[in-house]
Amino acid sequence: MNLSQYRLDEKLITIFEHLTDEQKIEKAIQKYTIEDIASIFTYYELEQHTDTKKLLLEKYRNSPEDLYYCANDIIGGRWLEAEPIIMTSPVYAYLYSRDVIKGRWPEAEPTIMTDPYYIYRYTYDIIKGRWPEVEPTIIKNATYAYAYSRDVIKGRWPEAEPAIMKHSSYWRLYKNRFKL
Repeated sequence: MNLSQYRLDEKLITIFEHLTDEQKIEKAIQKYTIEDIASIFTYYELEQHTDTKKLLLEKYRNSPEDLYYCANDIIGGRWLEAEPIIMTSPVYAYLYSRDVIKGRWPEAEPTIMTDPYYIYRYTYDIIKGRWPEVEPTIIKNATYAYAYSRDVIKGRWPEAEPAIMKHSSYWRLYKNRFKL
């Protein structure tokens, strides 16, 4: 493992020269960001260290964002131990379902349902159709009610028209698109 090409400080390179590969991974996880770890080690090298996932989970246990990036960029797949934390954020629950699971993630849907933008993105990108359970929430937001009718329903959504009507720009777009 040649570390001289990476942005590691000289002191750490000197320390790393005397460590086993497992010890190098442990030190790097303690000191560096996810981006640096992903550029220093291959997934194969990380996978050989039995405690890599445990160390990452311990370091980033309060960060759905960082755990999502670990799963997506370092592990390259589902990380069941981190999922309860990732699913606490509508943003990272959506991204994890899109980029890692590549499909619906029913366990995270209650969290996704709390944010109109991610409701819209999830229905458009993941479900690829209507999601009746969220319509009472998304209908309250003119921006995403319009986008949902345009991109998901692909037609008029009469139940949402009173909400969309309250926002003149989206009402104008809605009327033009659906020839009202």
